Amino acid sequence: MTVTSGVPVVVPDGVPGVRAEADRRRPANPSHGVRPRRAAAVAVALAALLAGPEAAAPPDPLLALRLDARAAAREHPGMWTGASVARGARAVVVGSPRPLVAEIAALADRADRAVRRIWGGYGGAVVLVPRGEEQTAVLAAPAKVEGLAAVATGGRVIVQPAAFARLSATGRLVVVTHELTHVATAGPRAVPMWLMEGFADYVGYLDSGLPVRTVAAELAADVAAGRPALRELPGPGDFAARPAQAYEEAWLACRYIAARFGERRLVALYRAARREEIGAALREVLGLTPGRLTLEWRAYARGQLARS
Repeated sequence: MTVTSGVPVVVPDGVPGVRAEADRRRPANPSHGVRPRRAAAVAVALAALLAGPEAAAPPDPLLALRLDARAAAREHPGMWTGASVARGARAVVVGSPRPLVAEIAALADRADRAVRRIWGGYGGAVVLVPRGEEQTAVLAAPAKVEGLAAVATGGRVIVQPAAFARLSATGRLVVVTHELTHVATAGPRAVPMWLMEGFADYVGYLDSGLPVRTVAAELAADVAAGRPALRELPGPGDFAARPAQAYEEAWLACRYIAARFGERRLVALYRAARREEIGAALREVLGLTPGRLTLEWRAYARGQLARS
């Protein structure tokens, strides 16, 4: 996976319900007119902040992440004037304001524990916190960032501060967990969008305590009103045309697989889908055809939406 992202559709309590993915042209003038001498000074300051232990100290487990954070700072040095750095157990967070950077580092630690519990080990992540949506767009390109709270791309997570600030405490943790899941599960072969985004939301919402009708509010409204929904496992066209419902459908598909077959089989399905076509992966791991999974998912989702 090269680019994955989350377009938060805010449901009660400000909890984001979906993720989306789209192309974006790189905005013009990404340097924002920063003078070369000033940019060099910023790069030097960030390099010092990101410096690791002395040579005599034990090996730094975040060395690779610190090097990637330094590379990110060099790519756009003018963005990081006055930036601070916070280190979590498996994350390096760079940006401003300082309290938000510290908060995200703490959230990343909590999210990382959930990701590793379900998926297993991975290399951690660099989290960048630019000052606004324009800078977020530059860092995330070609991913679309309008209305985003965060986006994962190229092994980094980029936070859009204004959108992130509008989320509840639960919503912030869900977003960080979702994006770290994308970082952890990235592989050489793309998996279907319903599985990629549904699994990230499965991990993100697992410990939230939120009921199904809160997470899948838009889908529940469509089902109650008799509008088209739950026809097929959502594909790229659904994510573009009806993103809220598509992501909620994807989440319910992964939730169903975990409920019927167990969480380990859901993880095994994702790992298999990174190696082979989804139909083969479904037969190998679950003993189901895509058509059979679709029928069972529809019945499960309608039942969950009716009783929640």
